[in-house]
Amino acid sequence: MTWSDAELAQYEKDGFFIKWGLLSADDLEKMSGAVQDLLHGDEAVDGMHREREKSGAVRQVYGAHKNQKDFSGLVRHPDILGPVQQIIDDDVYIWHSKIDVKDAFEGAVWLWHQDYGYWMWDGVQAKMMSVMVLLDRSTINNGCLMAVAGSHKLGRLEHYTDTVTTSYKQWCVDIPALKEHVREEDIRHLTGEAGDVIFFDCNLLHGSSHNMSPLPRKTFIIAYNNINNKPEQVEDPRPEWVVDRSFEALSL
Repeated sequence: MTWSDAELAQYEKDGFFIKWGLLSADDLEKMSGAVQDLLHGDEAVDGMHREREKSGAVRQVYGAHKNQKDFSGLVRHPDILGPVQQIIDDDVYIWHSKIDVKDAFEGAVWLWHQDYGYWMWDGVQAKMMSVMVLLDRSTINNGCLMAVAGSHKLGRLEHYTDTVTTSYKQWCVDIPALKEHVREEDIRHLTGEAGDVIFFDCNLLHGSSHNMSPLPRKTFIIAYNNINNKPEQVEDPRPEWVVDRSFEALSL
């Protein structure tokens, strides 16, 4: 349920840590069918928000943990929630969850960014983290997560809005800042197999490339927030599907 001192130290050093084979084949089989239902669902029927590629293919499905029992259980999995509570050092709630999809040959790039580059505008502090569950094999060719080891120690970098690269507005770190802070030898390609789970800091600089492969790449991302880090009132607040305001503390 919790990590060793060595595992916590590695997480603190790199800003991420991978637990290999955390989910069982049975867990993955249950979620596989659920994912297909969610990808082909209708927002008018199930109320779940979906983002799409320019081609029309689904890029993201938000809120699976609220609408599907296998994903609801996954966010409370003791080998996920336990380390999250250990790292954040408090009770946590779900900031949001999303299924990220990169279809074969058309899944689009995620430019270099920090999650807190988005979230700071919601009136919260950087007391947050994400967990990425690999639902498919994740390779260099199909757009695995790329991370700059140790970049979380930089704190939040300035971001700009990109509205042209993909169908989805992205907050991104600009080229001058990337040239200043990113070294080739610090870039990690976080490849893995279905069932592997990546834990990472909200200020970790990360992104992913286009899917140039015949292999689809699907992940389930859970964003956790400290229960005492509720968003303050901001101008033009974002909707509930991306900034959950139910504040339900999770228990093991």
